[in-house]
Amino acid sequence: VVNNSEMLLTLLNDILDISSLECGKYKFNYAEEDIVQICQHVILTTAHTRQQGVECRFDPPCESYKLYTDGHRLSQILINLMTNAGKFTSQGSITIGFEVREKENRVQFFVADTGSGIAREKQDMVFNRFEKLGGHKNGTGLGLAICRQIVEHYGGRLWVESVPSEGATFSFLMPCGKSTETKEEAG
Repeated sequence: VVNNSEMLLTLLNDILDISSLECGKYKFNYAEEDIVQICQHVILTTAHTRQQGVECRFDPPCESYKLYTDGHRLSQILINLMTNAGKFTSQGSITIGFEVREKENRVQFFVADTGSGIAREKQDMVFNRFEKLGGHKNGTGLGLAICRQIVEHYGGRLWVESVPSEGATFSFLMPCGKSTETKEEAG
């Protein structure tokens, strides 16, 4: 009963999120956020989603890096990606990380796993609403669609690279600096 209640609540929250994103009513609260701390928090938050024996890795390129972003929404993206990786990885590892691309004025985040992977012809499908390639896995099929819309709101992009039975890497680019203001904030 508790699990079904949590799944129903998640479904309702996901439907509300995707509706708000499409209507332009989704709230973003920008501030200088330390993305190393955000990644560490995401690892702790998603620990229960990893299967026993699966190692979580995080080797940040620096001790601290400030990014002007909505920390809650960035966490939401990373939690969704880590949770998905946990569902499809029964052995090996899940790696979360980021790379600062100074010349491009962007940060590239990624979540890589050694799980079941995704066939090339199905890779774009995973971002569709209610799409569940692993039909028996828990979830609503909305998480990746929400992630993509949030990333696109930031002016970035989200994609997946995968080889079946070798794992998948979900990556997304986000702009650095204060160019991420929404139309309402810009005035």
